[in-house]
Amino acid sequence: MPALRVSELRSPAGHLVEGVLGDVLHRAARQGPDDLLLSTPATGGTWTAAQLLADARAVAAGLLADRAPGARIATCLGNGPAAVLLQLGVALAGMTLVPVNPRSRPAELEHALRLSGAVRVFAAEDVAGNPVADLCAGVDGVEVVRVGADWRAALPEAAPGELPVVDPGSLAQVQFTSGTTGRAKGVRITHRAMVLTGHAFADRLGPTAGRVWCNPMPLFHTAGNVLGVVGALWARAEHVVLPFAPGPVLEALADRRVTMLSAAPTLLDLLAAQGPPELPDLRVLFTGGMTVTPAFVDRVEQVFGARLSITFGMTETCGSVLLTAPTDPDPVRRETVGAPLAGTEVRIAGPDGAVVPPGTPGELWVRGERITDGYLDDPAATAAAIDADGWLHTGDLAEMDAGGACRVVGRLKDMIKTGGENVSPVEVEEVLAEHPDVARAAVVGVPDERWGELVVAFVVPAGGRDPRPDELTEHCRERLSPFKVPRSWRVVDELPMTASAKVQRAELRRIATAAP
Repeated sequence: MPALRVSELRSPAGHLVEGVLGDVLHRAARQGPDDLLLSTPATGGTWTAAQLLADARAVAAGLLADRAPGARIATCLGNGPAAVLLQLGVALAGMTLVPVNPRSRPAELEHALRLSGAVRVFAAEDVAGNPVADLCAGVDGVEVVRVGADWRAALPEAAPGELPVVDPGSLAQVQFTSGTTGRAKGVRITHRAMVLTGHAFADRLGPTAGRVWCNPMPLFHTAGNVLGVVGALWARAEHVVLPFAPGPVLEALADRRVTMLSAAPTLLDLLAAQGPPELPDLRVLFTGGMTVTPAFVDRVEQVFGARLSITFGMTETCGSVLLTAPTDPDPVRRETVGAPLAGTEVRIAGPDGAVVPPGTPGELWVRGERITDGYLDDPAATAAAIDADGWLHTGDLAEMDAGGACRVVGRLKDMIKTGGENVSPVEVEEVLAEHPDVARAAVVGVPDERWGELVVAFVVPAGGRDPRPDELTEHCRERLSPFKVPRSWRVVDELPMTASAKVQRAELRRIATAAP
């Protein structure tokens, strides 16, 4: 790739024939009907491509028996076969999927079901102690289908007839944002966006990722049901779906001879804490959702003996904007989140919207057919996020190098202003991650009359370590300007995270400012 004079890049779109999710499923069944495409270790189920297509068509026919194309069907399920078959069946039926976090509380469930206009919700009886189906039953006007241990009996099935023709631009999903501040917004995702993203994701990972993908990422989120379900279909890989728990995941990695594992950084930490696993088939680890430091990359690759591929994305971008490839040079893999996925325009913009020079921080803007066209029934929020030229203003601060790889350096709203100086939380977090006593860190600013804001650090100890504030302070002083060094320290067992594995900085600010 030639050197860029400006921090703007349009990634090639590629050439796709398939335009809707059903096309990708039919393609997989056509090219390898006997290929194993889905396995669910928790239930003991396996599906070849032909079986997966047949079951998804039966589910679609069952849905169409009493609902018309365009109906909105919600799921509130843990990871398992029901979630996958419903996603595929809803798509084949030309309906819209509304995947909802099964750990949602009553008010959150009601908000999601009402905002989306869901007419039916397939809800688990229980997920991690949350009585999901009972909570959904409290929402008036929504039919609740209870999904228990006999999950297949809960799925609607009928003899497949002719299925509707689905427009690539039609609404495939309404996904809910993480809701770190305010009520969650419903993100509109089209079939075209999902298909393009799944294809671009699988293509960037390439053959290095192999043919068995383990996915314990939540299927109610784009990381699980776009990058996971659609990406694996494009790759025609066996998609190993299961809830996350360190023991079962490690067992599945060995038993299924997994070649790629998708897991948030916190999940990788939990797996690594079990001890170096013997996984000779594992080639690629895929992660994202929070700051990934070079020290983290080195540690994870050493423990697992596989290449780490890092993404940066959001629900509005189907889970990924930028992605490192397993074959990228070490400096790109360790220090950046890669180049834009195919079909994506990226701009690093200054305060006036003009493109900034390479290596200069600015706001990350993205545009393309993979990007949402807005928020459901919320024109004000849509106009605030997407400008008249179609650029989504992410609110993230990033810089692009001359080769097109990007480094995310923070959030505009998370920038700390202390004594008239700007402090990037990410910069301080990366320094803290280098300390052997620290497994993970998050930095926030809290109000202060004299300085405007003070820098506060939350640190999670590395295994068996006891971080001392005085030692951490000295560590930072040796590497950072004085105004960037945290003034207050909190040692915690874990950081508060969103469902998409992002640190809840608003919650950390609340904790930091609360009376002791």
